Amino acid sequence: MNFIQTSGPNRIETVTVHPIAASKTGINNHKALAYCVDEKDLPFALFSASRAAAMSPNRDFDILICSLEPLKIPSALTDLGIKNQVLDLRKTLEQEKLSLGWLPVEAYLRLCLPDHLSTKYQRLVYLDTDTDPANADLSQLFDINLGPFVLGAVLDKTQWLSLEKPVLDFEERGIDCTKYFNSGVLLIDTKKWISQNVLQHLIDEKNRNPDYLFHDQSLLNLTFLGKIAELSPVWNWQWPNSFRRITRQVDPAILHYTGIIKPWHAAEKPSWYPQTIIEEFRGFVQRHNLNGQFQKPETGWVRYPLKTRIEYEVDQLIAGPRIRRLLARYPDPYKAIL
Repeated sequence: MNFIQTSGPNRIETVTVHPIAASKTGINNHKALAYCVDEKDLPFALFSASRAAAMSPNRDFDILICSLEPLKIPSALTDLGIKNQVLDLRKTLEQEKLSLGWLPVEAYLRLCLPDHLSTKYQRLVYLDTDTDPANADLSQLFDINLGPFVLGAVLDKTQWLSLEKPVLDFEERGIDCTKYFNSGVLLIDTKKWISQNVLQHLIDEKNRNPDYLFHDQSLLNLTFLGKIAELSPVWNWQWPNSFRRITRQVDPAILHYTGIIKPWHAAEKPSWYPQTIIEEFRGFVQRHNLNGQFQKPETGWVRYPLKTRIEYEVDQLIAGPRIRRLLARYPDPYKAIL
């Protein structure tokens, strides 16, 4: 993991799982890496979880696939210590009449994790299913000091090129706050979450402002109002598709495939994802006989026309200095801005 702006080879490669990758799952760990999924998104959560297991061979955290109903996990992946954690909360979540849009109700399950897992886990790292923790031992992420804060998170990519850019969720409500974080990677102190009754504050905020724009992310931001430990963007790198060249240079710890187009859409829609990562996803779902398989077209993965590719390269050059200035705010990726 480089975390610096130096050239280097593409960091995506097949990772061999260390034989002791699951050796600590029987120990009473006080940390857990958690995903919240339905059956449709299970293959992608398992891909992410398997990468985390491979990169953390001596890990001191559990890996949980949290769901509202039981999900089947292939034995090759349970052997890595990846397990299904069922939380019987569907009726509870549906009764809250949450804003869903294109999302399943499971998207809000992350908000319930601390209350239901705090008796066992002191720290949680939540990851979206479209993340790829393929470049760092996540044990080090769990140990980042959060200071007085409940939550550690990375600023949303909408603010990366302009830290003072107004955020619609705040601007529309006349809220004087500009720090807006992405909810795809969350580091949570469960004891503080419980003691500060965060879940009830989230519910109260939902009842006050039912028309929030970005679902759980809006709800979290409107509740915390910038009072978070600000993590380095390398822990939630939201531009692997838009800024492929810069992504290679930064070499982030966790890639987050934000936006509508994911690597598993490469057979249907143009993207900037490198062929290596597309093939990684394709090979994974086929090896484990999971739903979500996609076949490579005879003509190859769908790509943009030449004119668009040239414009894309120009954008890389223009944005580069501004992104370097952003990263300079975080000289040590293992220290949050408090």
